[in-house]
Amino acid sequence: MQSAARGTLIADTSFLGDVLCAEPLVRAAGRAFPGEPVDFLTAPGAAPLLQGHPVLRQVLVFDKRGADRGLAGLWRTARRLRAAGYARVWCTHRSWRTALLLALARIPERAGFANASGAWAYTRRVPYRKDAHEIERNLDFAGGGAWEPPRVHPSDADRAQAAELAPPAPFVALAPGSLWATKRWPEEKFAELARALAAGGAHVALLGGPDDRALCERIAAAAGGGARVVNLAGRTGLRASCALIARAACLVTNDSAPMHLGVAAGVPVIGIYCSTVPAFGFAPRGPRDSVVEVAGLDCRPCGIHGFQACPLGHFRCGRDLAAERVLQEVRRHLTISIP
Repeated sequence: MQSAARGTLIADTSFLGDVLCAEPLVRAAGRAFPGEPVDFLTAPGAAPLLQGHPVLRQVLVFDKRGADRGLAGLWRTARRLRAAGYARVWCTHRSWRTALLLALARIPERAGFANASGAWAYTRRVPYRKDAHEIERNLDFAGGGAWEPPRVHPSDADRAQAAELAPPAPFVALAPGSLWATKRWPEEKFAELARALAAGGAHVALLGGPDDRALCERIAAAAGGGARVVNLAGRTGLRASCALIARAACLVTNDSAPMHLGVAAGVPVIGIYCSTVPAFGFAPRGPRDSVVEVAGLDCRPCGIHGFQACPLGHFRCGRDLAAERVLQEVRRHLTISIP
């Protein structure tokens, strides 16, 4: 005889920042259903972010572009979820493929956003509040709640690696990468900022994934800061990166995954917005966080995520944002005076 369904599955197989914005919902599920397990279904790249979470029983991987691609992978994953016997699933990803997967898994309560492309597959549809932060939108699955920072749980080994790699204090972390070119502040601007910081006596750590290493190498070379500007892109995992950011005086980042890592790390975050806007609901909200952007451009925002090139060819949202404006924000968080 099959046991009664119990436990909550949270599903988000999208980007790293989206998964971090869903993390507060993990804690909300634990509070809402004490004593019941909470699991998280995500993509392979985001799974390390959730490892070591004290509320999660396990992190499940749906490799939708690899081992689990196609109908066979979808069906195989659905059978695995069905066998787990969840009472409910809360899906914060507005994807038709994930919605179909959860319907095939036959989880009794399936909640998703009302504007999801696969909303038909859900038994409960949660309104998507465009005027709220993504974290607040996600907390609506559990009855609502105020914004709170996401949490990442680095291991002792992660912290030890961060301590070994971190430059001398005070140092500023710069994260110049993004999947979309129109979300990236021009690399020459990052180099100008790094040069000014190094000349003023601060150290600079350039952060990112393996794909950002060449970009960060060019910035380090153009900055001409020598030993004061180090390229750490691709040298740490996600949780160690969070531990490294936590040691910085502040983080300067594009509207990308490192921005959410900085919020989780609890350091001041200076979010640079080029083609996207804070009104989308993903901006940092901590008391020491700030946003820098070019206001008054009729062409902005040009898309939800961005593009590989400016649709109008001028990229004013990035090029018109002076390094001095960002430096002004950085100065507020340093214990040394940067001219």
